[in-house]
Amino acid sequence: MSVVLSLEKKVLIINRAVDHGESVQKLANEFGVGQQTVRDLIKQKNEIFKFISCAEVSAKKIKTMKKSSLSDMESALFEWFKQKRIEGIPISGPMVCEKAKWFHVHLKIEETFKALQGWLFRFKTRHGIRQLDIQGESLSGDLIAATLFNDEFNSFLSKLNLSPDQVYNADESGLFWKMLPSKTLAVQSEKSAPGHKSSKERLTIMTCSNATGSHKIKLTVIGKAKKPRSFKGTEMKYLPCVYYHHPKAWMNQVIFSEWFLNVFVPSVQKFQNEKGIPKRAVLLLNNAPSHPLESTLKTPDGQIVVYYLPPNVTSIIQPMDQSVISCLKRKYKKIFLRYLLQEDCFDSMKELLKTWTIKDAIFTVCNAWENVPATTLRFSWAKILDQDYDDEESIENTVDKDIKACLYLAISILDFTNVDEDDIVDWLQKDLNEEGFERLSNSDIAVRYGSVTTPSTSQQPDSSSESDNEEHFEKNTDKPSN
Repeated sequence: MSVVLSLEKKVLIINRAVDHGESVQKLANEFGVGQQTVRDLIKQKNEIFKFISCAEVSAKKIKTMKKSSLSDMESALFEWFKQKRIEGIPISGPMVCEKAKWFHVHLKIEETFKALQGWLFRFKTRHGIRQLDIQGESLSGDLIAATLFNDEFNSFLSKLNLSPDQVYNADESGLFWKMLPSKTLAVQSEKSAPGHKSSKERLTIMTCSNATGSHKIKLTVIGKAKKPRSFKGTEMKYLPCVYYHHPKAWMNQVIFSEWFLNVFVPSVQKFQNEKGIPKRAVLLLNNAPSHPLESTLKTPDGQIVVYYLPPNVTSIIQPMDQSVISCLKRKYKKIFLRYLLQEDCFDSMKELLKTWTIKDAIFTVCNAWENVPATTLRFSWAKILDQDYDDEESIENTVDKDIKACLYLAISILDFTNVDEDDIVDWLQKDLNEEGFERLSNSDIAVRYGSVTTPSTSQQPDSSSESDNEEHFEKNTDKPSN
């Protein structure tokens, strides 16, 4: 009887043959296949790895690289599914089936499609969807789910004998790098200037550190331009951050994969070599669409891997969301306000703002990241790791001091009108939950995976609009020197 290997076993054979030099004969005997099969797998290495990274499949269950005949529709559907999961919106089997019909129509796919239970089962299998109940499952964040995850994650760490020094978290966030508090003359004048968008000019930043705060990964910044105009000559080579560019300054899977392999892994390995720490680590991530599959984010030897938070607990316990990113942004904005104190040297606040460039923003946010205390990084893990934490009062005092420092600076700026503490708190929170990845509408997803058309009435799953469908389904530094 012939043996049919899963993709996971095929990858294991390839890694052991190519990376560890194990013999073809040994692997063939161990996995119960012919030696020629092993040789063929080695030849198909690039094809197999490309399929896994692009197809978003469950490698443990999939045995062949045959794609669904409706692959474009399923790719669009899975993109929609991931976005809804990260939003914590409850998703049921019938919802998936109805949305599949919607994409089938709007992608103008001629092949007949029926969203039956058999297709739904195969779709879930192809895409590694485990937490979808056909009858409907609540995904809202709650403490019970967080507790269950914590037990599971700590058991995982114990099994691999990982210390807090070997446990990392990374998260992206948008930064409105020129936004002013609402009570300023500059902001009021912007409201009467058609097309003026300076207050929402954004960068994406990504913070990452281990659970003890002893190892900060260099800050990642994503801007729109490959080389912003404010940088001259070879200045881009000497940035204090890792810089990527994207047309909309978003994180995506390509950038994240490159960061993981070329920044995160080498940095962790260097840190562990210097500190004499065992060569093993885990990176905790949320289920943002910008994060690739777990199976594609690991070193060839399997010693550095990722572990995903369930979507319904991300906002409750993800470390970088527990005061780290907010601390960084407060420090950035405090430096920004110091710079605005130069207003009397310019004709107006608007003229001064023109001199605050992306280069200034990048150097300033990197400075802010360097000054996020290790205690803040360590305390951010208090809701996950079973350790002693005595820093809560210190963290709260720091927040209060930062707010008061920003208020003191703001009331010293001539162009600010009647700014009070509530205005400062509101300003500091404006981009606190700004995501670092792009949210796509159903139509945006359809455009990405095919030509959007306006289907005839007879083709439509129902006559409601896209929005109607959704409602139905989802009831101490100054400016850096130039």
